[in-house]
Amino acid sequence: MKFPWNKYEELETKKRNTLQVFITNRCNLKCDGCFARNAMNGDNKDISIEEYHKVISDFIDKGGEKINLLGGEPLLHPKIKKILSLNKLRKLKTTIYTNGLFIDKYREEDFCGAKIRLSVYNVGKGYKSILNLPIVDYPVDFCYMVSKETEVLELSLSIQYINEHYNCDTFFISSIRELDNDRKEFFDDTDMTMPLIEYKELVHDFLEKYSWQEDIDMNIHISKRGMFESTKDLAVRKCKFSNYFIGGKIIQCPYDIVNLKYQEDYEFDKRNCQHNSTCLMSKIIVKKKRE
Repeated sequence: MKFPWNKYEELETKKRNTLQVFITNRCNLKCDGCFARNAMNGDNKDISIEEYHKVISDFIDKGGEKINLLGGEPLLHPKIKKILSLNKLRKLKTTIYTNGLFIDKYREEDFCGAKIRLSVYNVGKGYKSILNLPIVDYPVDFCYMVSKETEVLELSLSIQYINEHYNCDTFFISSIRELDNDRKEFFDDTDMTMPLIEYKELVHDFLEKYSWQEDIDMNIHISKRGMFESTKDLAVRKCKFSNYFIGGKIIQCPYDIVNLKYQEDYEFDKRNCQHNSTCLMSKIIVKKKRE
């Protein structure tokens, strides 16, 4: 099983100091495998503007460059427009991770230049289906959350549907869970996780099929999960991520969220874990070669 490098070129990825801020506990869905569910329990439903302002000020002082807004469902925060305007004012690159069911309630200018990334599970089944999402004319990205039930045909139909109905140039393949093991020592609800080798086979098979879809030319982002080789993303021992929850709760590594491993503070450019190779949270980006 070899990566089809003869059909794709790998693009550079820029690693930015990134803070993921979980700005609200509110969510209109209860998705199986939600990694933030336990950490988001609490009395405070939404981060206050005062708290958020302090968060981004501290972040910038630490060399921060990018904010990911998560929840819950971030578009349910009653002052999401104010939060986005603060990010724009402080020149922070911003991505909103959303289930997408409210995107038609907003205009493009409401997002103040932030990237909108919609997470979906399938093309035609249940509440997380792409077919249930509103269609908008402003740019969005899609993140397909692979489960053990995902098939190559679903990915191919999804990217075809997205290409026909949305202004989208990025299709991100990730997974409902990042690790799988029989003991379930990282998560207590990993029944939906696709085993790593099957994940690799799925992505390879999709790329083979996608290379023949001549009418689509999106960048394909792939969560590495330690399974994919790269010529651009070399091994580093510097952490570029941290996570902030309402009330000053900090968890540096996303893998620690499920264990609620809170810390006093966070810092970038220091490797806190014991991995010696590229972070499993990293990704590769490929694009079809032009003839």
